[in-house]
Amino acid sequence: MFYHLCALALIGLVLGLAVVRRCSLYSPLVISASTWLVVFIAGLIFQKRFYPIQEDAFIAWIIWFMVICTIFFFLNPSCVKNAWTEDKIRRIPVDYSLPLLLMIVWLGYSIWVIGSTGPEHFFLNLRMSATNLEGFNHLGLLLRLYPLVFALFLFEHVYAHQKNKHLRILLWCCMLLFAVGSMSKLSILTPLLSWAIIQGMTGRIKFARIVLLVIVVFSLMISVHFMRASVSDEHTIVDVLALYVYSPLVALGYMDIDGSLPFGAYVLRFFYVISSYLHIRPMPAMTLSYTEVPEPTNVYTVMGLFYYDFGQLGVLLGAVFYGILFSYLYLRSVNNGRLALVLYSGYSIVLIMQFFADVGMAFFSGNLQILIWVFVVFLASRKVPHAC
Repeated sequence: MFYHLCALALIGLVLGLAVVRRCSLYSPLVISASTWLVVFIAGLIFQKRFYPIQEDAFIAWIIWFMVICTIFFFLNPSCVKNAWTEDKIRRIPVDYSLPLLLMIVWLGYSIWVIGSTGPEHFFLNLRMSATNLEGFNHLGLLLRLYPLVFALFLFEHVYAHQKNKHLRILLWCCMLLFAVGSMSKLSILTPLLSWAIIQGMTGRIKFARIVLLVIVVFSLMISVHFMRASVSDEHTIVDVLALYVYSPLVALGYMDIDGSLPFGAYVLRFFYVISSYLHIRPMPAMTLSYTEVPEPTNVYTVMGLFYYDFGQLGVLLGAVFYGILFSYLYLRSVNNGRLALVLYSGYSIVLIMQFFADVGMAFFSGNLQILIWVFVVFLASRKVPHAC
């Protein structure tokens, strides 16, 4: 309990300073501190279910939290005034409604086929398919289109106006169908979180609606978990919360580290994959195995990959990297940087999921594809008067 109380005191200090400085609710400082606040409150409730937090894991967390929050505190503006102007917007010169409609039909049909033809019940078939298990049909090419659809989703909401309302509705349909097709909680959270940050930072939504949105998103994610569960799964809501919210931090101190792996095997995994495709060197065999804490888990917070590869120094460098990256995107966003807001909102899932895993590095390939498509969309778009 000592670690939990120390952490809560530190988090409370950071949030107090954020209030004094009048930091925005959508700033990376407030998002990060609030996320860890939930984790350590959960720790007070669930600590007896798990092994104690190890000293090394707590030191890693102290390094991560202090470094990333210090960067956010000094690089983020205090009282953020709305610098947004609506004189001109960007629009893609081609109406792509028909391709979106065809994709919706294609997605819906593929979801029905996958869910109906597998050996398990409908929603579990979809989840097993998303994990690429043999014996299940897959979405295939449709998954390759997800980064493009997500980039368009972010773009159209940053440049929301009356004439692209039909596109925003169709893109919402696509994103929700992708979520159903994968039965992934992250696939539900990501577009809703991005939308909320865009709406909040452009002054289009009130705080009360954000609170309501949190309740809705939480309910949807819990519902998806139980909808996709096997018949033999006897976990309760309390079990799910304990395992997903608190156990990753505990597991960080107990995971087995394979010293035979090459330099930066997990943090630099994308580059090892590329070198394998180019036949420069074979892909190292690596899997983050489950750790008993005593319940099995294979996620180790955002620090996990950095800690696995480089120890506490890796945690420090990872915090510096994410601190500078999100500080830059946020600063550009609050100063009417539309491209920066697209990226900040799109990658905000990395900040929210700090307690769980590093969804930035773990899904580096997908995140890189989103980045590329965002730039393509911006290059294809044209500035027009807001009234158009």
